[in-house]
Amino acid sequence: MCYNPRVANTTYIFPVTVRLYEVDAREEVSCANLFRYFEETAIRGSAHFGFTFEWYRERGQFWVIRTMQLERLCAPRYLDALEIRTWVSSMARVRSDRNYEVRRVRDGRLLARGIANWVYVDAATMTPARIPPEIVTMFEQHDPPTLPPLTKLTVDSADPPLFEHAITRRAFFYETDSAQHTNNAVYVDWLEEAVRDALCALGYRISFEGAAPLPWFYRHTLEYARPARQGDKIEIRTRWMRQGNCFGEWDVEMLHAASREILLRARTTMVWVNAENQLIPWRKIERTRH
Repeated sequence: MCYNPRVANTTYIFPVTVRLYEVDAREEVSCANLFRYFEETAIRGSAHFGFTFEWYRERGQFWVIRTMQLERLCAPRYLDALEIRTWVSSMARVRSDRNYEVRRVRDGRLLARGIANWVYVDAATMTPARIPPEIVTMFEQHDPPTLPPLTKLTVDSADPPLFEHAITRRAFFYETDSAQHTNNAVYVDWLEEAVRDALCALGYRISFEGAAPLPWFYRHTLEYARPARQGDKIEIRTRWMRQGNCFGEWDVEMLHAASREILLRARTTMVWVNAENQLIPWRKIERTRH
């Protein structure tokens, strides 16, 4: 038996110092690693109020992410001291919205924010289960969301894309998490790589040489449908839907290549930036062919 009385404030803050292996070739924390920060903060935040990993395991229940939205406003860098704040903004029968904000300690600057819709499931049947009353009682107080909650992501727009591209890849063992499926953050790496592949197919040069501009990912919206597992062949379809002066918006679908089942739908926004993180217009991006 576990009794967790309701508390007045269920916000949890997780302190993090950026480690070297968490930064990418631009010496920044990627969107995928911000997703990993969010997931770890959610797990620690739940445990802080009495609902530990073991508590869920004893009951044969756990949470899965249905949708996740992230905005990366300014990327953290190596050795940055961060505070990751999380709180619940809504809770229904089987679902809950959990919010995240990443701030740099030295100046309080907001670097990233996100909101995830989590679904409570039964581990044996992998179907939604009613959230236990002790969790509902503990998180009865709901603070406003940091981003508008997402109900459903539609990526099958009737508008013709500016460009379409498709690649295939496999889900590997090292991408598998403790739930024995591809970790949620890995899909972010996959979709960003798919956008880069599409840009290369268009003739845009992506290079770390000199001051060459690179795509910088600002916003991701993901809707998870089914998990990928080790060995699965994945088809990733990328559609370039909108172009601004410096930005591009892309719709991405990931399918199981054999069954044709949708695994994930996503919408992502990238901008071109140079080595000084200055925005660069599309017209100034080197292109080998048109």
